[in-house]
Amino acid sequence: MRPEIRRRDTWSFNEGREIVEKKGLKEELPAIAEAYIDYGGGNQYLSDRRELLDPLGWEQEVSVKFETTTDYDVVSRRASFDAYNDGVVVEHESGEQMRVNWHLMKMEIAHRDPNVFSMGRTADAGVLLIPSYVNFPTLGRTENDVQAVLEQYFDFSIPLFVWEYPTE
Repeated sequence: MRPEIRRRDTWSFNEGREIVEKKGLKEELPAIAEAYIDYGGGNQYLSDRRELLDPLGWEQEVSVKFETTTDYDVVSRRASFDAYNDGVVVEHESGEQMRVNWHLMKMEIAHRDPNVFSMGRTADAGVLLIPSYVNFPTLGRTENDVQAVLEQYFDFSIPLFVWEYPTE
């Protein structure tokens, strides 16, 4: 079942929707949601999702590396984005609101510092996909977290498009 993007199920921050639309990628988001509906998340279903997303030009599990130097060592952490295409990073979350906030922080870091990517990638905009069947995370809670906490106290600035996609 390929879900339809309805305006009431979306929220845009800092012109995220407009950037995703301008790049011609908004109409491909239902295919990404469908891949998660059909195959779920996790690396065990990566090849199944790849069959659906590769023809559209979406890379999966795109790595980033966060690094800092301490007095004694270099400390680093690797992470990845669920999908990437033309400067748009996508995360899908069906578990918990705190994981959404971690995804948002990764997006923000990649937006501010493209050196966390390899191969010259950038994060011009972020997309967060949330299935409607979960209690948390939610579209409304994500909007509140971005505006009341992340933007206010951490200068969150990445253009963001959030879609709570229908699963029924």
